[in-house]
Amino acid sequence: MFAYFASLPKDTRRVLSTCFFAFFFNGLMTLMMGSILPDLRAAYNLTDSQGGLMLAGHSAGNLAASLLSGLVPLWLGSRRRAIVLLSALAALGYAMLLLFGNPLWLTLAFAITGMSRGSISNFNNGTVNRVTEGNPSASNLLHSFFAAGAISAPLLFLITFRIGGWQAAILAIVVLGAIVSLAFTRINLADDRPSRTDSTQKSLVFLRNRTFLLLGGMMFFYLCAEYSINGWLVTYLQHKPALLAQFALAGGDAQQALVTYSQTMATLLWAIILVGRLCSALLSRRLPQKLLMMAGSIGVLVFFAVLLLGDSIALVTLSVAGLGFCLAGICPMIYSDASYITNLYPMGTSAILGIGSIGAIIMPALVGIVADAYGFAGGMSAILIGVVALVVLSILNYILKPAPMQQPGTAQPQA
Repeated sequence: MFAYFASLPKDTRRVLSTCFFAFFFNGLMTLMMGSILPDLRAAYNLTDSQGGLMLAGHSAGNLAASLLSGLVPLWLGSRRRAIVLLSALAALGYAMLLLFGNPLWLTLAFAITGMSRGSISNFNNGTVNRVTEGNPSASNLLHSFFAAGAISAPLLFLITFRIGGWQAAILAIVVLGAIVSLAFTRINLADDRPSRTDSTQKSLVFLRNRTFLLLGGMMFFYLCAEYSINGWLVTYLQHKPALLAQFALAGGDAQQALVTYSQTMATLLWAIILVGRLCSALLSRRLPQKLLMMAGSIGVLVFFAVLLLGDSIALVTLSVAGLGFCLAGICPMIYSDASYITNLYPMGTSAILGIGSIGAIIMPALVGIVADAYGFAGGMSAILIGVVALVVLSILNYILKPAPMQQPGTAQPQA
């Protein structure tokens, strides 16, 4: 793999390095929301429902980006110009969190960070596929950098919190976001200026393809689970009485021990996701990725049930690690499975992310609403709906043959 990257032209290596760094930041920025959410709620007197709406706002921004980021380069006449502008929204959105505590203002700020995340995701996935001609190692490595950033978020939060409170953690993201935007200004893209007259750039013909819709459904329910677990895991663990009681038996400040443990579990989740994505890259050379997605989806169901039912520190830790490993390869393999479509039609990447983002909007908000009514155990249980649906769709994806996709300018073949 390293020999392959070394063989690429210098400009291509710079593009890849910038995309990897930006995806690292995407993971860091996204997971930091879960880390700062308890302190934001306490500082601004927010309810669980309002916290859920803020997370949903981030997902809504991600959805807006998936719909618009593919078109902005056409409007601005340059892919590089578009990603520089859109990536800068992360720093802006996080800076807004420091100004006011109004729930609508905070939801808008989260939405703006979501627009940045979705734009970076759409640009990076499409660009890496283009400059490496769909090399699977490059795609897996790209998503591994997201996981590495996600791992770093709770650690960065704990370090900056001790220096200057939760506000220092937010300032760190603002600075890093500005650096990412600056890095994008330094890349050279061979296809930087998309043609406004090329109808393929805007075509949505793939929405009639059965396999694309199936994979879009999988992304919908995968992001239901991933966003809700990422956003609410720390808060859920901090509201688990059985864990607090066990830390109290150990002596010392039980509440602080629980806070540290919950942040550590967020780090563990993404550390295992990183390992799992590297393992998926190796396993996919020997096993069908449709089989791996199905096995991973079933594993998510099993370990999430253990997380909900387990009361001991050992069981909760095991469930978080198991969730991370089983979640790891699903998202990259959905993109990979759809590549025979998305490589033909640029809007395909935006569409599959957009479909998934709708699920990421609905489920985090639903968790907060149910938690207000029935407590966090009830709120987190709502995620089971999405996980069961993911299992069903992954089984169908394994059983059914891929539907053929028309080449641009030809008639749609029969599935």
